[in-house]
Amino acid sequence: MEEISLDRLMELGARHLSDGDPDGAIHYFNLALRKEPSAPAVHLGLAQAFSLKAEKGEAVFRVLALDALRKAAAADPFSEDVYGRLVLAAAKADKLGDLAVEYREKLKRDPGNEGLRKRLRHIYIISLLDREVRLPTVGYTPGLFLKVCFDCIILPLGTSIIIAANTLPKARPSMMIGVSFFIVYAVYRSLIFVLSRLET
Repeated sequence: MEEISLDRLMELGARHLSDGDPDGAIHYFNLALRKEPSAPAVHLGLAQAFSLKAEKGEAVFRVLALDALRKAAAADPFSEDVYGRLVLAAAKADKLGDLAVEYREKLKRDPGNEGLRKRLRHIYIISLLDREVRLPTVGYTPGLFLKVCFDCIILPLGTSIIIAANTLPKARPSMMIGVSFFIVYAVYRSLIFVLSRLET
């Protein structure tokens, strides 16, 4: 039996993909993988086939698609197309937080890597835009003094002044003081949120 070339296997895998047959595509891409284990295009084809399988109702294949894309990204680390697909697959597999942690760890080992920094920023933007995406924080929490000052003094004091200004006519001139305290507290909480998302 004549051996099928890598190009022909890729072509057959792509044809099965376009026909909506993920099983056939997986078969041919796996054969191609045996010939060229490090080829990004093969891993990318497998990822597309696994994703199609997942869309047909088999959610476990989302994780397999993600694994294939990780391998494609490792084989071609500068491909923006592979990176975009990787982030999308991670979001669909509910693994975006894991990807963020992985990039954070790599960035600690290579702090000058601007590509990693940019990709981590993209992941955080997605997490801010999509409420269903939850990323683990880096563990930053404010000190006890800040917590007491803002949570136990500024917030209750600002709230009390606003309530008093709305219920007691003589206290109405102090409304702006209460609003100012409230704004300061809101800025503090925003800073805590941002700091908890930044890579260390």
